[in-house]
Parts: sequence; C-alpha cells; structure tokens
Amino acid sequence: MRDKLPDIKDYLKGCAQTNLIHRFDISTISHFFGRWIPFAFAVGIVTGSIASLMDIVIVNLNNFLSSNLPFLFLYPLVVSVLVGYALTVDSSIGGPGIGYSILHLKTKIYIPVRSVILKLITSTLVLSGGFIAGREGPSFYIGVAIGEWLGKAYGLGKKYKPLLGLIGGGAFTGALLKAPLGSAIFAMELEEMYNLDYRPFVPMIIASIVSYLTFSFFRGESAFIYLTKNPEWSLQIIPYIVVMGLVISLLIYLYTFVFHTASCTSKYFSSKDRPLIGTSLALPFLLILYLTTHDVDFLSTPAHMGIISKLAQIPFPILVDIVVILCVIIVTSFTLSFGIPGGIILPNLLIGAAVGNMFGHIFPDQIVVFTLAGMGAALAAGAKTPLAAIVMITEMTHADVVIPMTAAIITSYTTSFGFCLYLGQEMKLKPMAGEKSGNSKE
Repeated sequence: MRDKLPDIKDYLKGCAQTNLIHRFDISTISHFFGRWIPFAFAVGIVTGSIASLMDIVIVNLNNFLSSNLPFLFLYPLVVSVLVGYALTVDSSIGGPGIGYSILHLKTKIYIPVRSVILKLITSTLVLSGGFIAGREGPSFYIGVAIGEWLGKAYGLGKKYKPLLGLIGGGAFTGALLKAPLGSAIFAMELEEMYNLDYRPFVPMIIASIVSYLTFSFFRGESAFIYLTKNPEWSLQIIPYIVVMGLVISLLIYLYTFVFHTASCTSKYFSSKDRPLIGTSLALPFLLILYLTTHDVDFLSTPAHMGIISKLAQIPFPILVDIVVILCVIIVTSFTLSFGIPGGIILPNLLIGAAVGNMFGHIFPDQIVVFTLAGMGAALAAGAKTPLAAIVMITEMTHADVVIPMTAAIITSYTTSFGFCLYLGQEMKLKPMAGEKSGNSKE
C-alpha cells in the first residue's frame, strides 16, 4: 500500500515556519553587514591606494630604465644586492611569495610590518625592469598582511585570520592585475586547491572590486593586456587548441622541474648571496632574449605587459617563440627561485602566449584566440586555478574567447595533476592523499 501524500497546506505551512522563523537569524545578518562589509570596503580602499602608489613607481622607474639600455642590464645586479641584504633581515620576502602566504594562512601568526615594508620596497624595484617577474606574488603577500592587520583592528579574532588574509590577498592582486573577479577566484582556488570553499566569496569580491575601483581612480581605466585586434574563432581550431593545451601541460611540467631544482640548488648558498648569484646566471639569457627579439619590452613586461600584447597579435618566427619559452624558464628559475621577489603568473603567461603564437601560424587570422587560450592554459596548469584563469584572462584583455580557452584549460589542467609551481600547494597535496587513504574504510 502506497504512503499517503502529505496535505499541501500543512506542507507549505511547515516550510514557511522552517524557512522564515527558524532560519531567519537577525544576529548573523547584522554581524555580516555590520562587520564584514565595512571590513571589505576598508581592505579595498587601503589595498587599492597602496597598489596605485606601487604602480606609479614601477611605471615611472621603468620609463627611465627603458630609455637607458645599459642601465637596464646593470639595474638587476644592483637590485639583487639590495634583495640579498633584505633576505638577511627576513627570508620570507624572497621568491614568488604565494607559496609562503598559502602556508602562512594556516598559522595564527601575523606577518610583521617590517616584512611587509621590505617586500613592498624590494618587489617594486624588481617589477620596475630588468626581471621577468609577475605582480601577483608580491601583491598577494602584501595583501594577506593588510587583511590580517585590518581584521585585527576591526576586532575580528584569530579564528578568522585565514579568511582575513585571503580577502586582502585577493583585493591587492585584483588591483595590480586589473582583474578583480578573477583575482578573488584565484585567491580561493590557491588556498583550497581541488576543494573550493565559497564562504569568503562575498566579502572578497567586494574588497576586490573596491580595490580595483580605487586603483582605477588614481591610475585610469584600461586593459592590462592591450589588444588592437578583435579575437575571432571557428570550430575547426578546437582540436588544435586541445593539442596546444597538452603541449603547454608538458612545458609547465618541465618548468616546474627546472624551477624547483633551481630552488633546491639555491640552498647551497647563503641567503645574502643567492639573489646576486641567480641574477648573474640569468643575465646572459636575458641578453640572448634581447638580441633574438631586439625588443626591450621583454625586460619591462611587469610594468606594462607590452610584449604579451605583441605576442598575442603579431606572428613571431617559431624559432623566436622557442627562444622565448626556454629563456623565460631559465631566467625565472635562476632569479625567482634564488630569492628575487616576484610572481609566477607572468612567466606562465609568456610561455602560454609564445606557444599560442606558434600554433597561431596554422590559422594566422585567429592568432589572438590561440595566444589568449595558451595563456589561460599555462596559468591553469602552473597555478592549479582553472576558473580563475578563464576569468582573469578575460578581465585583463577585455576579450571574450571563453569557449576555446576553456578547451585549452581543461586539457592542460587535467593533464597536469600532481605537480605545482607553488611550493605551498605541493605541501598540501600530501595531506590530501593521506586523507584519502585514511578514509578509504568509510
């Protein structure tokens, strides 16, 4: 005999009582709007203002260096000496910064103000010219510290510290990369790789947007990667996009191996000497890159991303693309892994753009699509942030190539499990594996 269906009036009455009476928690709502929303606005304004000042120094110093080519090649040696002295004060400010930040978020310790100042100064000097380094490493580190300290000032306890730091890191990165939504997703995917947690999303996206608007108020509105060509694509390129994603996955695997090998090798030298030694080893390859391309933009990429704009639209000789890929891998492995502060997103974007430029020779009229899809695929494989890769590339270029980019990202991401460029993420893979085996009996 079938069970009797419940009376519809009783059912609706029960639902109304459950949803409106038992689940309407005024205290929780007031706490959210009274604390988290003002905190998110405060983080956005502070990070956006500091990011603006940082960008002003980077761009103006780069303009001076670019007009004096000998200085541009000597400048990295001077900066590496200064970074070496800074590392003797605090070793955490060296390298990409995101790996350290990911691990730091799990602790109850606040990043010292002295460390933030040192990171801000050294990374600003590095990003001004002569190095191939991304903005997101220093910005995430500095943003995490700002989020933590502002949260403490707001009276938010240490149990919220990981969330506070994450909001700050995403907001600062959103301003410097001009990609607020993508940076918010990027921060969440970094912190919870393979297990995305959406709880911090609302305050984080508010902080990122406010930070971006504050930055735009001082620095103006423009695409971070400027394109003059509109991307056009057809279904016939999708198989080539998939193959390109696989090639990029293999290259990122090579990059990861070389980068971490160089990082381990750097431990044989003192923290004071590492930046100078690594930069000295990298300079010949920077010179090769310049002599091959005759383009000073390769040494100014963190300031204005000009070379990526060219790779995205102008077919380079395939040999030049190969030189770009190899030199980027070697130069960043000798500099960033030897303690020079800077992010890994930019090297990934350059590698992806160069591979896309190569595949773009097959369909010259669709080269923009190949390069943008290549950048997304490299970012997803290197940082393990597939959703952020799609959104960030779209925001940074103001171009819509979501479908072909997704095809490349799915391929590179799914074929790159098990290795990560960020050391903090690699350390998190082992507990995940252990948890899986430990829960196998359930």
